[in-house]
Amino acid sequence: MAQALTKADNVPAAGGMSTGDLIKSMVVAVLLGIGGGATFGYFAIPSTPALPAKEAPPTATSTAGVTDGRFPSDALEIAIPSIIVDLKGEPRSRVRLDLSIVAVHGTTRTGVLKDEVREDIIAFLKGLTVADIQGVRGFQNLREQLNDRAKIRGRGSILGVLIGGFVIE
Repeated sequence: MAQALTKADNVPAAGGMSTGDLIKSMVVAVLLGIGGGATFGYFAIPSTPALPAKEAPPTATSTAGVTDGRFPSDALEIAIPSIIVDLKGEPRSRVRLDLSIVAVHGTTRTGVLKDEVREDIIAFLKGLTVADIQGVRGFQNLREQLNDRAKIRGRGSILGVLIGGFVIE
């Protein structure tokens, strides 16, 4: 004589899990995850030393304009649209160059500067072959040439060129 279980008996079916057991196991899993993450963070992430106090602003006797980076912190970055040019030479290839010019803070006529530098770089790249820009030394020469051309074209208002991307197809 087997009796059917009713809802009031609250006995799980054979091999099943009650809602209470599911919630308990989820809470245990979350607590284990939090504990494991905290332990990993404590041992794996090194503690950072205290930051040094800020230095005093430059005075009249100190050297103004000294910066930690390559350009002053108040310089303007002017993005130039991507330049795509066919190189001269027999193996037909193209160059795509993404770059920006860095100008002195307060420079006016940035649009004109951007257009003049872009046109000058296009004319320069059209005269190059793949062998001219091949390898590390070729890329270094290209970067120096682009910097020099931009500074000359900018008449003192351009500090340098930042190359964001360079692809030869």
